[in-house]
Amino acid sequence: MPTNKTEARDVIVFLEPPGEKGEQLNRCLLTEGGRVAAFLGGRLCALTVGEAVEKTAMLGEYGVSTVYSAEVSGASQYSAEAFSWVTVFALRDITFRLLLFAHSDRGSELAPRIATGLDTAAVTDCVDIRLAKVGLSYVRQVYGGQLEQDVSYRGCASEIATIRPEALSAEKKVPPTTPEVVAISVAVPPDLVRPVPLELVPPDPRTIDVLYAKRLVGVGSGCGHLAHLSEELAGLLDASIGTTRPVVDDGIIPKARMIGQTGKTVSPDFYLALGISGSPHHAAGIQRSKKILAVNKDPRAPIFDLADTGFVGDLNDLLPELIARIRRYKDTGR
Repeated sequence: MPTNKTEARDVIVFLEPPGEKGEQLNRCLLTEGGRVAAFLGGRLCALTVGEAVEKTAMLGEYGVSTVYSAEVSGASQYSAEAFSWVTVFALRDITFRLLLFAHSDRGSELAPRIATGLDTAAVTDCVDIRLAKVGLSYVRQVYGGQLEQDVSYRGCASEIATIRPEALSAEKKVPPTTPEVVAISVAVPPDLVRPVPLELVPPDPRTIDVLYAKRLVGVGSGCGHLAHLSEELAGLLDASIGTTRPVVDDGIIPKARMIGQTGKTVSPDFYLALGISGSPHHAAGIQRSKKILAVNKDPRAPIFDLADTGFVGDLNDLLPELIARIRRYKDTGR
């Protein structure tokens, strides 16, 4: 590995496993990796471990120069120990500035292990990578998203980072390339082969941290007295419960589920705001939601300015009917 940062300019994107979600995430990672590589004046490369290189044309659309394909022998399925060892072995003679992961289950598990093997460190759970004359800095949210922390490397030849998928977007702004595929065959030592999981069990929406929930039902002061119905609705939608400060202050829902400036900043695919006025305190915590649907009896409630879709109505009437209709649809398909 190089001993001086100025010698290393290439960015390597660690590709997620293939599949519909994996491919879209890889497109986003390649967009971000290409942005950093262009700033550094280096090449954009990609790395696959234990997966056949497919769709090289897609990689070329994002300007990938080289694909390093680490073929794993001795470990038939993914394990953090084996795959991190393989990655370190594959990269030991490759000069690069940044190894970029998605902050996925796999990325967050592998990045610190690989960093240790390459004698560097990993910055995890980033929301942005800032480019400046003095170098790269990695932005992390702290204190539930209330503050941002800038992290920079000092004295490390290679840098490793994971970035949240929701902080990425896929854009093709570079001339297409024809990537070179470099196969690297790696045999995993027998002592690193561990028992592998037979099944991945998804987290329980009722207990998962609101930071990681994909669907959220937000319970406001206009719905606090209907918390039992809100929980029933959330269960039907496979969603988690979030809330506002007044509901927490009333002791109805625990503080760990509070969303807002003094709570947590969330980024679900779907946020259903029930009886939430939309104060700036709460709005600051839900602005990264991909789709917001709001129900409130006050047509002038600020939440409607933030929502993609809004309904004016009394939740005392609407919630029981909505629950009944969802149950009927689940039972009959109509």
